[in-house]
Amino acid sequence: MKKLVLIHGALGSGKEFKNIIPLLQDKFEVFNYELPHHGEKRESELPFTVEILADDLLMFLEKKGKCIIYGLSLGGYVALSAASKDDRNIEGIITQGTKMDWSPEIAAREIKSLDAEFLKEKALPFYDYLKDLHGSYLKDLLTKTASLMLDLGDKPVLTSSVMRAVNVPVRMTRGGKDRMVSKEETINAVKYMSEARYFEIPHLPHPIGFIKPKKTARLIEVQAKSLNYRWAQTSFGEMSYQTFGDLSDETYLLFLHEAIGSIAQWKEFPELLANELNLPAIVPEFPGYGFSEADNTIRDANYLHNFSLQVLPDFIKTICPSKQLIIVGHSDGGTNALLYSSKFPEHVRGIVTMAAHYINEEVTREGIRPAIEAFEEGKLKGLEFYHGKKTEHLFYNWARTWLQDDFKNWDITNDIKDNSTPALIIQGDDDQYGTDQQVLGIAEQLDNAQTLFIDSCGHAPHLEQQDIVIKEIKKWKERLN
Repeated sequence: MKKLVLIHGALGSGKEFKNIIPLLQDKFEVFNYELPHHGEKRESELPFTVEILADDLLMFLEKKGKCIIYGLSLGGYVALSAASKDDRNIEGIITQGTKMDWSPEIAAREIKSLDAEFLKEKALPFYDYLKDLHGSYLKDLLTKTASLMLDLGDKPVLTSSVMRAVNVPVRMTRGGKDRMVSKEETINAVKYMSEARYFEIPHLPHPIGFIKPKKTARLIEVQAKSLNYRWAQTSFGEMSYQTFGDLSDETYLLFLHEAIGSIAQWKEFPELLANELNLPAIVPEFPGYGFSEADNTIRDANYLHNFSLQVLPDFIKTICPSKQLIIVGHSDGGTNALLYSSKFPEHVRGIVTMAAHYINEEVTREGIRPAIEAFEEGKLKGLEFYHGKKTEHLFYNWARTWLQDDFKNWDITNDIKDNSTPALIIQGDDDQYGTDQQVLGIAEQLDNAQTLFIDSCGHAPHLEQQDIVIKEIKKWKERLN
């Protein structure tokens, strides 16, 4: 289990993570680090400067070993400063709302809000939140923080040369509603660090106290997972991907995500299946998804053919041109597997589809309409943690395509007919996006297909009935040998 250190921001304390830590403990060994002069360390005699805070953090890490660090606001600044000095015990850094642009003028502007009476008058909910955290100590902490900001204004610690010394993976995240930290200053900082990436969650504000704990936990989980991603330069933009296992093997598992999916939305399934089959795996994200490059094009009725027969072959040529593939695809990913294997059978040993489509059924369109309503009511904001600022375009690109008139009669029967690639075609009995005809019709076109319907299962068999799916794929794969 990986180790995770949580660091609060200026004016914060370890208490802010009280309801977040339980949501992370099944994934990480969590350590709650408090900055000197905050919370239980309010009586600290250490000088209150970023350099000293970074040294204190490094001493803490020396006792814990290799850790991922999540740093909120000032916590992120301190973590980056520490990494520039000594990254032996730092596996990666996730920052959230970390202000990077400091000058005397900016510091003077920020300090104006570090006054108790000002906060009471202009930001009473935030003042009440801080008062609950610190009680009578708040006034002293405001004064100390103002002094630290003045020092940063006069002499910023994270200069371009210092940031160039940060050589660990860094994910600099920011809420789209953050009024304290700009997108421009964050992206500018990312440019100086060799393994840094920017990720924006449009609906999040700056103060962690006004964000639901489950949202912060999800942000940390998704960003921590991405610390192990790689990127492929393709003709269609930069594509992110994750690998598992020994990549010297001659046969790979290749996982193709759903219509609004990503690497993280597969959860642990790819790694579990790869381990069970004793095969290496590649899990990519198409352009416009997750951590891949944005794709602002408007889809037409050929979008699945474009993904399958243009983008995917380019990715495979870049990453694993000489390997044999067993492709595992969910929903759109299953359709992509069908189309790719029909066109390039020489590269494919077998395919597994889950909830794939070969025709656009009325039940599919009826399943999409409630999803649009939910999205427009703000009930699908969770997608932003996986796709960031690409979410809205991606969602409507999917939903509107399946509902538009020229897609109503979409049918790939002739494209997959007589495909002889061994296939396992899986669908949940309660799939809200497709009837049994999807499985039966696909199998009818293929020369070597096995079908599987799973009871008490909806659109995501690999998540809803994971053990059954892995067991059945293993049995099917054994017959390939």
